[in-house]
Amino acid sequence: MNISVVVATRDRPALLARCLDALVAQELPPDEIILVDDASREPLDDLLAHYTDRLPLRVLRNDRPGGPGRARERGWRAATKELVAFTDDDCRPSPGWLAAFAANTAPGRILVGKTEPDPADGPIRSVFDRTMLIEDHDGRFSTCNVSYPRPVLEEVGGFDPDFDFYGEDTDMGQRALRSGAESRWVPDALVWHTVHRPTPSQALRERRRVGEIARLVRRYPRLKKDVWEGPFWKVQHRRLLMAVAGIAVAPITPYALVGAIPWLRDAPARLQSVVPDAGRHSRVWQLGQIAGLAAIDAVELASCTLGSARHHTLFL
Repeated sequence: MNISVVVATRDRPALLARCLDALVAQELPPDEIILVDDASREPLDDLLAHYTDRLPLRVLRNDRPGGPGRARERGWRAATKELVAFTDDDCRPSPGWLAAFAANTAPGRILVGKTEPDPADGPIRSVFDRTMLIEDHDGRFSTCNVSYPRPVLEEVGGFDPDFDFYGEDTDMGQRALRSGAESRWVPDALVWHTVHRPTPSQALRERRRVGEIARLVRRYPRLKKDVWEGPFWKVQHRRLLMAVAGIAVAPITPYALVGAIPWLRDAPARLQSVVPDAGRHSRVWQLGQIAGLAAIDAVELASCTLGSARHHTLFL
């Protein structure tokens, strides 16, 4: 089996080095690696020189940033092998990653691998930390860990450029299923995803992108049932909406404040599930983290509301 690996990167040289080191360590070496540099502000030449003799690396450089979806689009179109595997520059594929994909490949079959937070980064320390956890085939086809037969990519036309920063991978996977492709869950194709630790303001800015999910559910209505919580992306959004409505109506009838109970009751357990050692911190710290959860939910709910208006569908 001939395999191309496509990696998009921008301004993350240290993480990219971890990714490339992991590709060097593959039990089944890739036949080619297409690295698309999406206009990094600092040259990568010195870093990439360390891999010239260790990897079959081809580097494509964009003059201006176009976003990860467009970078991946350029990457797979430059690939020449039968199977195209995607991962990201903030991911570290396990040694058996490509071997697991090769063992399960078949014509017309998309393969989705397992993704876990990178243990090298330590545990989640804050509700603002960001990583990926994919423990089953959830229908999102996340490009941190997925592979496609090249004919499938050609048939569906690749990534839709209308998706700037969110959802292009799910859209392409769903279009592939509509075209007759099948998909298979391959848990042995394991990738470890970096645990990013943004500041609260950075984390909230990132959450503003999720409004593009409304575009997805308009195109693929069944995703509301198969992947998400009906017309809500998360159950917490429904609870927050109830809380906001209760607070708004409270001047008329204080009994409306009961609408806030489900969100408030769930918050401590939710914090514990996100940050495993939350119980070891002070009560003040815990309250600050719960306030962070409220801020995250509020930004996401507002973004989904705007996305619903923009794409003429109800998805909150």
